[in-house]
Amino acid sequence: MASRGTKLFAHASAAHFFSRTMPAVLGLFLFSVLLTPGDSLECETCTAAGASCKGSMTKCGADDDTCFVAFSESTIAGKSYQRILKGCAPALVCSLGPFYVNLGKMFTSRGMTICCEGAECPSDSAQLPPMMKKVNGKTCPACYSLTPTCPTKVTKCTGIEDHCLDASIKTGGFGITMKGCTTKTYCDIIQLNALPRNFKSTLRAVTSAILDGKCEPASKAPPSLRFPLLALSWFLLVKILL
Repeated sequence: MASRGTKLFAHASAAHFFSRTMPAVLGLFLFSVLLTPGDSLECETCTAAGASCKGSMTKCGADDDTCFVAFSESTIAGKSYQRILKGCAPALVCSLGPFYVNLGKMFTSRGMTICCEGAECPSDSAQLPPMMKKVNGKTCPACYSLTPTCPTKVTKCTGIEDHCLDASIKTGGFGITMKGCTTKTYCDIIQLNALPRNFKSTLRAVTSAILDGKCEPASKAPPSLRFPLLALSWFLLVKILL
């Protein structure tokens, strides 16, 4: 059984992962398009923990016609962490909506990406999507654990959360399992078959991590026996270098 110090270290590692990766999941989707020399569009490029970052102006690729700012706020065991990411993007990302992740009382996250140009881009993450606490009638099995599997409890989805998330990560020598409610936007991004082929290598290069997971539509009916079966088919853990 892990000691209290070991658990605190693992929780801190998980917090580090989410504070780096949640906005990057959206932002790196934008970066994952192969860039080629293009027109004169330039965007500020940076990433940092917290609500703001400063970076140099980067010439964008031919496929990019807008600047973006991606940001998120994750709360783990009552403590909040923010992350911001800025760069170039194709216009198609402007239609991406906000994302929410709800693993029950232990973990929640919200974030979004906005499109902008030059000086019009916000300097901080003041435009985080609003917190949504009103339940919507859908439920998902939820848990957050420092082990490869964990017993689930039913959590009530809120706001626009309409999918169930089943994901695993590995940080240091510890496995972390995450299950709960999320949004279609987040599902589309983490399911790699919906992303450009080089997403994995780009994500590894920038965050030293690959986020792996699976989603399915949330149901209004009470959870059935299929949820314990899902827990038996958890995904390969991924390596995160801190």
